[in-house]
Amino acid sequence: MTAIGGTDTEERPYSNWAKYRSEWWTRYFTGELAHFWPPRLDQLELGDGGYRWISRDDVFSIAATESEHRELHTAVAAYVWGLGKNAYSIGRMVRAFTTNAETVEENLRKAAAIQATEGAVAAYAAMLPGGVARTKHMGPAYFTKFLFFVGGRNPAGDGLRPLVLDSRVATALRARGIFDSNVGNDSWPSELYRRYLNYCQEQNPNDPEAVEAELFTEGRAAD
Repeated sequence: MTAIGGTDTEERPYSNWAKYRSEWWTRYFTGELAHFWPPRLDQLELGDGGYRWISRDDVFSIAATESEHRELHTAVAAYVWGLGKNAYSIGRMVRAFTTNAETVEENLRKAAAIQATEGAVAAYAAMLPGGVARTKHMGPAYFTKFLFFVGGRNPAGDGLRPLVLDSRVATALRARGIFDSNVGNDSWPSELYRRYLNYCQEQNPNDPEAVEAELFTEGRAAD
């Protein structure tokens, strides 16, 4: 298959690739919401069964594109990558965009700006309930995907790399003793996000993303 950047690859590691069909999503992004859909997601080569494949690098490529809707397209692409073939969840997850059509893009821009200047933890706090960039129906498991990709694999304003924190990563963090055993699988306060980012940075200063991928794999094995 061919990625957005034009690279052919047959490898599809679970943590890096996901498959989807554009029509699963574009049915929700019609009319005044048509611009929510990143056109580049329709440029990926079709594979068997009519599926397209999206990788982490594809989402980073969208995030690196200077366009009017860069943050919005990054968030949508992050959702597509995160959900993959779980089409049954799209109607519920897409509410973050469809029910906040007038505010979601501005909130995403605010969060990206805060991350660039104040850091990943500050941006995380801004997207929690009560924060200045809060979007209803967009929880940490998915807005950390946005922060991860929009950060472009660079340290944020606080020197920490934004990373994805979801239920599987949280499961592994509990098993390693980084999170207390009573920490749940969502609604993590910003200080726990800071603890997680610091841990990944300490474990692998050159590539904290590799630690996140390990944690995800460990947490998935515990499902």
